[in-house]
Amino acid sequence: MRFDLTTLKLFVSAIEHGSIAKAAEHEHIVASAASKRIGDLEAGLGVALLVRQHAGVVPTAAGEALARHAREVIKTLDRIPDALSTLPADDQPDLRMLGNQTAVVVVAADLASYIAQRPAVKIRLEEGRSLQIIEEVAQGSADVGIIGHFQPIDRMRVVPYRSIPLMLVMPVSHPLASRGAISFAEALEFDLITLVQGTALRGWALAAAARMARKPKFTMQVQSYEAMRAMVRAGLGIAVMPAPNILPYEDLLQVRALPLTDDWARMQLYLVCAPRPAAAPAIEELLAHLAAG
Repeated sequence: MRFDLTTLKLFVSAIEHGSIAKAAEHEHIVASAASKRIGDLEAGLGVALLVRQHAGVVPTAAGEALARHAREVIKTLDRIPDALSTLPADDQPDLRMLGNQTAVVVVAADLASYIAQRPAVKIRLEEGRSLQIIEEVAQGSADVGIIGHFQPIDRMRVVPYRSIPLMLVMPVSHPLASRGAISFAEALEFDLITLVQGTALRGWALAAAARMARKPKFTMQVQSYEAMRAMVRAGLGIAVMPAPNILPYEDLLQVRALPLTDDWARMQLYLVCAPRPAAAPAIEELLAHLAAG
C-alpha cells in the first residue's frame, strides 16, 4: 500500500494525544475524516494499529512500530524546505541519477551528506530496474546509475558501491521461521516469490540455483518489494530480499527475515556512468563521494 503524509501525521498525533478527536483538531481535520483515514490505514496494512478505549486510544505493538518509522519519515520531509532554500539559481549542474529498488534506499544518507557539502549541485534521483538503468546511462539520458548483479564494463565505467546482505523472508508461522540462518538450497524446496525478469535480485537467484543445478519454483513474480512483502505476509511463498528492503518492516508485518549462509548471498551494488560523461567534474565528484562513503 501507499502511505500519505497527512494520514501518517494524523496517526502519530493520535498516539501522542491519546485521542483521535484531539489529533483531528490538532491537524485541522474533522474527527470523522480522521477516524476514517486511520481505519483505512489499518485495513490497508491488515493489522490493528490502535486499541480504542473509552478514555481514548493506545497503540498496539504494530502501531508502535509504524509510529517509529512514521516519525522518521515526517522528520526527514520537514527538513526538505530548509535544504531547498539553500540552493542557488538554476545555472548549476542538474544531474539525473537512477537507482534500483535497493539502491534508492541505501543511497539516501550518502546523497544527503553530499548535498549538504555541495548545495549548488542539483540531483534528480529516480527509481528503475537495473537493465533499464544501464540502457539510459548508455544512451546519455541519465548521468549516474546504481545497479546490482550486472557489470556492463564493456559499455561504461563501473565502480563498486555497497555490498548488501540478502535475507530469506517468510511468515512467522513458516516451518523454517525458527532457524537462526539458512542456505539458499533449503529455500529451493519451497515456493518462491521474486521480482520480474530484468531485476538484479532475480538474476542472483537464477544464477545461484543454476550453480546447484536446481530450478527455483517461482510461483509469484511481482514488480516491487512492497508487493513481495505483502505476498509473504499473506503466506503465498517465501522470498529473498535485500536487508534494507525488509528489516524495517519485519515487526510491523509479522514476518521473519533469516540471514542466508551462502558466500554469494550479498547484493553488490555498482555505480555506472559513461566513460567520458558530459558534466565530468560534477559527476566525478559525486562518484568519489558515494564510493568513499
